Amino acid sequence: MWSLAALLAAASLSRLVPVSRAQLAAPFDLISEGPHLCTVQAIARGVNIYARQSFLGLPFFMTPYTPLYHVLVAALPQDPANPFFTGRLVAAAFMVASAAVLLATARVRRPLAIAAIAAFFLIHAVTGNTVYLRSDAVALCWSVWAVVAASRARSSRGALAAGVLCGLALAAKQSFVAAGIACFIHFVRHAPRRLRAFFAGGAAVVLVLAAAATAEWGRDFWLAVTIPVTDYPRDIESFFVHWRMMFAQPIFLWLVGAALLAIVTSLRRDRRVAFATPFFPYVLVAWACQTWVMTGIGAENHNLNEPVLATLLWLVAVEDRRGAVLRLGWTRAAALVALAGCVAFELRNPDPATYAHTDTAKTARYMAARERVNAWLRARSLEHGRMLNLKNSQVVHDYVGDFVVNDVWMYITVLWNSRPETVDGLVRAIEREEFDAIFVSPGVLSPEHDVGNAPWPRIIHAVFAHYAVALRGEEVNVLLRRERSATGPRARPPQTGGA
Repeated sequence: MWSLAALLAAASLSRLVPVSRAQLAAPFDLISEGPHLCTVQAIARGVNIYARQSFLGLPFFMTPYTPLYHVLVAALPQDPANPFFTGRLVAAAFMVASAAVLLATARVRRPLAIAAIAAFFLIHAVTGNTVYLRSDAVALCWSVWAVVAASRARSSRGALAAGVLCGLALAAKQSFVAAGIACFIHFVRHAPRRLRAFFAGGAAVVLVLAAAATAEWGRDFWLAVTIPVTDYPRDIESFFVHWRMMFAQPIFLWLVGAALLAIVTSLRRDRRVAFATPFFPYVLVAWACQTWVMTGIGAENHNLNEPVLATLLWLVAVEDRRGAVLRLGWTRAAALVALAGCVAFELRNPDPATYAHTDTAKTARYMAARERVNAWLRARSLEHGRMLNLKNSQVVHDYVGDFVVNDVWMYITVLWNSRPETVDGLVRAIEREEFDAIFVSPGVLSPEHDVGNAPWPRIIHAVFAHYAVALRGEEVNVLLRRERSATGPRARPPQTGGA
């Protein structure tokens, strides 16, 4: 068992280490990190990014998440050459601490825990989001340790600790409610006298941090962090696309099969061992909650990291509680052989883009393309101008101008639709030609394909009525006011490349 565990761990590290190293070194937004970094930088500068005028009007900067992770990152030293470095390092530390819960739970079956950790880090959304500036890893860490604390609570002190950790998980990201529900179910069933301590711990954290957030950012803070509930529409088509991506992974298929087998076996043989802890309720609630989150527009597969880890945690806990002597029957042997086969099959995956956001070569191409645009802006004394970002979240951190819109996708799909006054304000600013330059995707060359009165057609028609493409780059096109772009250099054809 130890030999197999070591082999699986080595295989997992052979994938995780190069991906993590490349992503940690990349001095640009790997995709959707930028809005989180905007929040970190605003907190560090003392700017109220949660003010209504900040996200419902220009500059349209918003990260609709509870900010405990961002406050933590903002309080730490930053790397001037790579503003993403500290946030990624913090997220990686919490992701590793999350996986360590498997070792802490396996008091007897340590090799099984190591094998489970290896499997966890080979799930694509885990591999690519381990070194990634985002709050999910922090919320995940506190959630899984809250459930462990509840499972070990032999007094009110343990229940209090579980409540505190559940409160911290919510403060890191508001969708992480599964641990709190699972702990509540566990205490109701097995230790109702400890419910008071559990609620006291959770309520104390939530109330203190809520009061601090209101004092620091005002009541608009609550509008910002509830927008994912009040404004986000459902996206069922993408929901099924993401599930197909999960079921295309052999290790995820193994996890589903192992969980179903464990449930059937436990119902037949040892229900008390399998269902006496909060781990199984955590599995059920985590899958239910995060599956619902996955129906929301903008959801990605990293939302399933919590139920994946919850399932592995339950499997390890069940095996560990079945006694000190491991009898390797045909079911366990088949499961382990299948896991080893799935790991081997996964390592033959020919498409790094399925599990990594960049690599050394892609980073070099992206940086070269970015520098060419920066040189072009400097040659025209535009590098510090007022800029409108209509490309993606990377642009805001690629250039040094005074940017408007930090997460174009969210505004196009959510706020400009749910709150029409927001798009009106942006269109008026474009018509007044308030921007020195506008950044769009390389394929956006005219408004001819954008018809109707939806937010994006209105915006893009206003843009091309007052601005024209002056630079066609590999990653972005840059538009200038028509009278200036008319005297600019001839546009060059787009090239390939980028992260």
